[in-house]
Amino acid sequence: MLCRAIRDKLRHEIKMMYGSSDHAFGALDFTGVGYVTEEAFLNSIFVKERQPYSIEQIRLFFRDQSLFNKNNPVLVFDNFKKIFYPHHY
Repeated sequence: MLCRAIRDKLRHEIKMMYGSSDHAFGALDFTGVGYVTEEAFLNSIFVKERQPYSIEQIRLFFRDQSLFNKNNPVLVFDNFKKIFYPHHY
């Protein structure tokens, strides 16, 4: 239940701040390498300043969604869109 609440809050904040999935991903992938690292995600403004959840709780959400694990240590645009903009996928 906590992971769903975190997901919903992240979706809401990302959508409110950036609107489109392209803008949101571009803000996270500001170097243009085509992926986002866990560190970049956790250091983003919507996690640092607009989330009521701790970093440990957000990492729990990552584990629940199989994000940023050994097999896939980065988040690519398609996966980002599936999780945070499912209505666009």
